[in-house]
Amino acid sequence: MKRVLVAGATGYLGRYVVKELKKQGFYIKILVRNPDKLNQTGDFLEPPIGEDVDEVAIGDITKPNTLKHVCDNIDYVFSSVGITRKSNGMTFEDVDYQGNVNLLKEAENSHVAKFMYIHVCINDDWKKTGPLIEAKKRFVDVLTASNVDHIIIRPTGYFSDLTSF
Repeated sequence: MKRVLVAGATGYLGRYVVKELKKQGFYIKILVRNPDKLNQTGDFLEPPIGEDVDEVAIGDITKPNTLKHVCDNIDYVFSSVGITRKSNGMTFEDVDYQGNVNLLKEAENSHVAKFMYIHVCINDDWKKTGPLIEAKKRFVDVLTASNVDHIIIRPTGYFSDLTSF
C-alpha cells in the first residue's frame, strides 16, 4: 500500500483530497496544527476527515523543528498548504514559500518518490502578480530544482465561497 502525507488536509481542497486518496486505497498520514478539526465540517461545508486518516502528525509547516521525520516511510507528499490573506502575523512568504520549503527539505531527507504541489493558474505574462503569487512562484522554483520528482498542479480556482449562496 502506498503511503501519502497530506499537508493542508484540514483546508478546503485538502479534505477532498484525503477523501479521494482513501477511496483509492492509499495509507493517509496528515500533517496538521490542530487535530480537533478532523471531525468537524469545514468552513465551506467540506466534509470531516477523521475516519479517513490512518495517522496524524501534529506540526506547523512554518516551524521546521516540528517537521522532523514527518516524511519517513512516506511515498508521496501532497501539499495544498497556503494562506489567502495574512493572518496571525504570518505572511505569504512565511507559509506559501518558506513553509513549503521546510516540508520539501523533509521530503528530500526521507527520499520520497514524489512531491505534489498545488500552485495557482496564472498567466506567466502578468507583470505585477503580488506577494501571494510571488511566494508560490518562488517555491515552485525551489521544487523544480530539487532532486525529488514532482507534480505541480495549477488549478484555475476553487469555488468554496459559493456555499454562502
